[in-house]
Amino acid sequence: MTKQPYDDDQASFSAPIEDLQVRIAFLDDLVDQLNQQMALQTQEIAILKKQMQLLYQRVESADLSEGIAPFDPLTNRPPHY
Repeated sequence: MTKQPYDDDQASFSAPIEDLQVRIAFLDDLVDQLNQQMALQTQEIAILKKQMQLLYQRVESADLSEGIAPFDPLTNRPPHY
């Protein structure tokens, strides 16, 4: 019994279609992983922004003028001079 041309055509089309389906499944999984990573990084950035705001508030509220002597280049020389 010989194969009909229809069967050969169908077999030749099914292999590339299966390859495309595998690639699509892989890409779907990759997109989901990237989405999860993006969500985690977005949360981390929000936390870091809040921490930076708190640090800025601390620096602004601190009175830095007290306890800091003015710099005098003649008396405050580095040891290698």
